[in-house]
Amino acid sequence: MTSTTASAPLSSATARPRLTRSSTERRIAGVCGGLAEHTGVDALIWRVAMIALTLGGGTGILVYGLLWLLMRPADQAA
Repeated sequence: MTSTTASAPLSSATARPRLTRSSTERRIAGVCGGLAEHTGVDALIWRVAMIALTLGGGTGILVYGLLWLLMRPADQAA
């Protein structure tokens, strides 16, 4: 006996925006705003998480700095 399973086509998946630093939701460098636009989670939640990581051992500063360097800036609307 063979059973076949239908899988959802990949084209129907919701497309996420590119992971870039935000140009609109910007407090320091736009990292948390860019994460918010990419994941759909509010930027305030990302900011609280970065603060918690910073207060909980200082890794938030390292993570934020690395993301700042690695994430491209968002394209500016003309």
